[in-house]
Amino acid sequence: MGFRDVVLRAAQRAVEVIDESGAMARIEQDGYTRIDPFQIAADSGVMVMLRPMEKLLGAFLGDETPGILVNVDRPAGLVHMTCAHELGHFFMGHGSSADEKIYYGSQAALVEQEADQFGYNLLVPRKLIVKIMQRKQWTKQALFRPDILYQLALRMGVSYEAAAWSLSRHGVMSADQVREMLRTKPAMIKKALLGDRLADARKEVWLLDGDDRTSILEPRPDDQLVVRLPSRAPSGYLWEADSEELKAQGFQLEPLTVPSTPSADKSPVFGGTEMMDYLLTGGRASDSEPVNVRLSERAPWDASSAAADTFSSCAKFESLSLGLTPHSRKQLLKDGLA
Repeated sequence: MGFRDVVLRAAQRAVEVIDESGAMARIEQDGYTRIDPFQIAADSGVMVMLRPMEKLLGAFLGDETPGILVNVDRPAGLVHMTCAHELGHFFMGHGSSADEKIYYGSQAALVEQEADQFGYNLLVPRKLIVKIMQRKQWTKQALFRPDILYQLALRMGVSYEAAAWSLSRHGVMSADQVREMLRTKPAMIKKALLGDRLADARKEVWLLDGDDRTSILEPRPDDQLVVRLPSRAPSGYLWEADSEELKAQGFQLEPLTVPSTPSADKSPVFGGTEMMDYLLTGGRASDSEPVNVRLSERAPWDASSAAADTFSSCAKFESLSLGLTPHSRKQLLKDGLA
């Protein structure tokens, strides 16, 4: 079987799994932005356990009761893709497998090629990219901006590099264009957003704006959230956390000072004269329900006045803790009561 046949077979199986699982309904009906491999695994009777592992990224246990192990000590995007890769072994009918890596070329073993291609097509199908682009009002050309590609990757729950190569797989970028995009590192994009407030370049930095009003985003609790809003600060208006839910959880909104002109090294620059970036701090309690991120622009000298403008989005913080995933625990309990 040639590499092209492997790609087509794995891609077709991924499409079938997406359709059978109803995974896109989560995006199209509920407002989420990524396909959840943990949910697909649980619904398919595959238990997923997160644990630290010294060398392995993941493993598939093809026993009578199939299971997946995923190394939790990795970025969220790699954790998700590892789970999707191991699901590839399951859905493609492979036996048990232990993986020190999950990205394979055409010279790798057939089972690894298939699992690799399945994982990509499961988490980054074309229709998901199109859906996010429609919500964010991104054009195809916008995807060639590293800062946009990074935010697309966060919303899909995959790494920046995986998002870039997925665009190549879908014929949006050439391999050379991907390599050029990857010259801009995520740390550069994060630095452009947060400046001196970037304490740890390993943590992700989400940029929210008015086009996220209909979405439920899924950052990790220690990710940074930057909200870009129209600003009338010179007139004395200020944005603040509006809902009691946000205040009760300790969320606060702090203005960010960001560059407004291109830098000499041409790294991404954010902000502008009519927009202002704010850092949403505090909170971060992982919960089963999304947090309503509701902000209001008010005149501090007139507390009784109505808000001049509002912003609302949702965040469901994904805490990847040791042990069975919440989806697997829920499925295990359901099976035990059946």
